[in-house]
Amino acid sequence: MGMRASFIAVDSEQIDRFMADPDALGDFVYGEDQAPPQHAMDVDKAWHAIHFVLNGSAEPGADDAAPVIFGGEPVGEEMDYGPVRVLQPAEVRALSATLAGIGAEDIRARFSSDRLAAAGIYPGVWTEPEEDLDYVLHNYREMAQFYAAAAQRGDGLLLYIA
Repeated sequence: MGMRASFIAVDSEQIDRFMADPDALGDFVYGEDQAPPQHAMDVDKAWHAIHFVLNGSAEPGADDAAPVIFGGEPVGEEMDYGPVRVLQPAEVRALSATLAGIGAEDIRARFSSDRLAAAGIYPGVWTEPEEDLDYVLHNYREMAQFYAAAAQRGDGLLLYIA
């Protein structure tokens, strides 16, 4: 199955509730007895490659775009591959603006299957340069649009890898 990075847009009221009651956050994210969140998406297994292409590093860092995948305040207990993290609406707006300045040509210029493989970027199967680029670029575009829509609504985001 593998690790997938997921994003759920939530309003400030929901964020306040989750910060006050982390158990409610776990139920919201992983609850099987409720309707799926209205505004949610994932970038499949492209999350690590997106981070690497944006930041030039496999690890979380202090670059402007680093919080796009690894940002937010951890809330609650460890789940799957770390805790759910919360980005506040102001952070989402700032990251959306950062992503708006990074277009497809920028991603193409920064992308290299060989560099992804050498850096050990998940999922570790970077052997088809054109297909790999298409996969990463498609997921990047979807994520950037999701950030833009969340910012326009004034939402924050929940980020997690499962």
